[in-house]
Amino acid sequence: MEVLVTIPDTDLRASFFPPERRERLESFGTVKWNPKPEQFTPEELQDRLTGADVCVTGWGTTKLDGSVISEADSLELVTHIGGSVASIGSHALYDAGVTVCSANAVMAEYVAEGILGFVLASLREIASFDATLKEGGWKDGSRRPESLFNATVGFVGLGAVGRTLLKLLDPFDVDVLLYDPYVSDREVTEFDAVERTDLEDVLGAADVTSIHAPKTRETLHMLDAERLACMPDGATLINAARGAIVDQDALIDELRRGRLSAVIDVYEEEPLPKDSPLRSFENVILSPHVAGHPSRYRMPDTILDEIERFSEGQPLEHSISRDRFEGMTNDQLTTRDGA
Repeated sequence: MEVLVTIPDTDLRASFFPPERRERLESFGTVKWNPKPEQFTPEELQDRLTGADVCVTGWGTTKLDGSVISEADSLELVTHIGGSVASIGSHALYDAGVTVCSANAVMAEYVAEGILGFVLASLREIASFDATLKEGGWKDGSRRPESLFNATVGFVGLGAVGRTLLKLLDPFDVDVLLYDPYVSDREVTEFDAVERTDLEDVLGAADVTSIHAPKTRETLHMLDAERLACMPDGATLINAARGAIVDQDALIDELRRGRLSAVIDVYEEEPLPKDSPLRSFENVILSPHVAGHPSRYRMPDTILDEIERFSEGQPLEHSISRDRFEGMTNDQLTTRDGA
């Protein structure tokens, strides 16, 4: 079996593949590593896919479109060290019968854990109390910590992250309002205390609203000024999905008025510009796109396990169907694309 690793020769790849993981991967067959510190060009990747049975991709890998895979005469499996495969996959890849896998399920667990931490930190005013004490104060009468117990939590989208978060929320006896037009009623009935409704009702009734929708043409700036205005005074918005799902200027206006609170882990422009107004608000907790960060060091093992199953002819556990691929976040989209 021949395995092509497209991930550039950088510190990130070294963290993914320390000696013991390299040895394990190389035990499956011949491994060809990207020798460059940058991604393959489409032409380079097209050439190197000839003869490869398995292709290991990562963030930034050139899209495996029809032209790139035109000479991939042996390719059967693409394994992605990441969550969404929308930026590296293509319909041509699925048309060619290639199985696509990713560590999406693993990443979802850690993102959901991060979101739970964000919710609790916001409701309990942890950042504000911390700042007050570090400035020499004590209790601030204007700070009124709230509880997650028996709260109403809104989900904008479900997905793998939302499904995991529902399990983590179970001990808090929350009521969940869900907006996701792509989830079947049967899937919703699998979870207790989940009511399916429209987006405006979710935003209008939830104490905390968490976004789990993918970034697609339909969801770009889905939470605009009009929809953010539906949220009740004192509500909290959590965004650990993608920054472009929320109209950032509209959110800034709401935060400036002090009507809402927010925890933001993702932004339309990353890194967040130093002059962003978001940096100045007390009613927002900012996080540098790290909700799923602990998964980085576990995803490679997931992919290695999948390659081992493939090499032994066993059923795969992390394959991504064409339908799931079509609904995943596409980081190559911009707000202009969605206009």
